[in-house]
Amino acid sequence: MSDIISKFLINDEVSVTASDTTKLVEYARTLHNTYPTSTEAFGRTLTAAVMMASFLKGEGQNLTVSINGGGPAGTVLATSDALGNVKGFIANPTAHLPSTPAGRLDVGGIIGKDGFVTVSKNMGAELPYVGKTKLISGEIAEDIANYYLESEQQPSIVYLSVWVETDTSVLVSGGLIITPLPGASEETLSAIEARLFDISNYGMMLMGLTPEAAVNKIFNGLDIKKMSDTYPEYKCDCSRERTASIISSLGRDELTDMIEKDGKAEIICRFCNKSYDFNKDDLKLMLKNAEGE
Repeated sequence: MSDIISKFLINDEVSVTASDTTKLVEYARTLHNTYPTSTEAFGRTLTAAVMMASFLKGEGQNLTVSINGGGPAGTVLATSDALGNVKGFIANPTAHLPSTPAGRLDVGGIIGKDGFVTVSKNMGAELPYVGKTKLISGEIAEDIANYYLESEQQPSIVYLSVWVETDTSVLVSGGLIITPLPGASEETLSAIEARLFDISNYGMMLMGLTPEAAVNKIFNGLDIKKMSDTYPEYKCDCSRERTASIISSLGRDELTDMIEKDGKAEIICRFCNKSYDFNKDDLKLMLKNAEGE
């Protein structure tokens, strides 16, 4: 079964975005060799970013979520476009802590809460929209909900879950973003709040249900309208040409220094760990082109 982001309207008054991101988070785990607690923190961030980006309208628009709370994970970053192509990195993929007293992976501990969540939206304008809010818990879902409230004045319920198997693989991953539309009635809002326990079990539901079936179960008795499906995927768009362009942009002095000292350059993509090697002749050609500008 493919990963999916499904959108719904409840009573024509509340937007529900539901996702299953199991495959892309497992792929990210293998790509970055993350330890269990880091897998959960990274997976929650990737899931949040790809769901948040699904609200963007234009094909060329994208969104980046960056979280750093001063914990051992360092910066955790994910960037996604409106089509569901997402990529990211965690600065310390081997960050791991003992489980909490409740037996859960200590995501808040490795993220920390002495820092910020920063959301940058590239909407096609000259400058991106950037919102920055203080971390509340480092558990990520709470912090994203607080971002929506403080930076976008949009109260939302955000649920994110990654279940890691004993063999460290990802068993299931997904999330919910529930947002009242302007003018939503108290009756509908109360009906949503009455289902908070079921919402908190969404991750467990994904073990046997699709997001659509889980939403139908959670909001049974309300008017549920299916709006759209998107199929997210972990996809890095790096290339040798793009990497060469980055090296060339360093300028003549830096290029000359690289040629004289190392005679080569190796660039490793932070998003997919692919390595690009450039020999002395490659660097000389870049320098020649730079001098010809």
